[in-house]
Amino acid sequence: MSDALNSKALPVEGKKNILIVDDEAVTLKMTKQGLERFGYNVAIFSKPLEALDYFNDNFKNIDLVISDKSMPKMNGEELVKRMRSLHPTVPIIVLSGFVSNDDDNVLIQNGASKILLKPLSIRDIANEVNELLGL
Repeated sequence: MSDALNSKALPVEGKKNILIVDDEAVTLKMTKQGLERFGYNVAIFSKPLEALDYFNDNFKNIDLVISDKSMPKMNGEELVKRMRSLHPTVPIIVLSGFVSNDDDNVLIQNGASKILLKPLSIRDIANEVNELLGL
């Protein structure tokens, strides 16, 4: 059963759809609200396995994914690999509090489009999203 932090967004005509996965409730809610202010339609999940199920059912309607790197039960690296097997071209941003060059290389090899270090302002995240979506 989904917890209270999971929000399944329906596509809205003319808006880009973003899926965010992060186990930190405050980060998840603030990022969702911030990106919605920038005009994005956002689905959020605090549990990677539930996010993967949602992605599996909706990947044709998801324009971009933002995932935390460190999460329980499935880390961002594994989530990226599994999402890539379903949709090889969707941009995926991985957020991390600490990433080494080795981590960067592994994440990129597994399909991450970009790795960003926390903390970031919502404007910084929106700028990266706009860039990856070609907006």
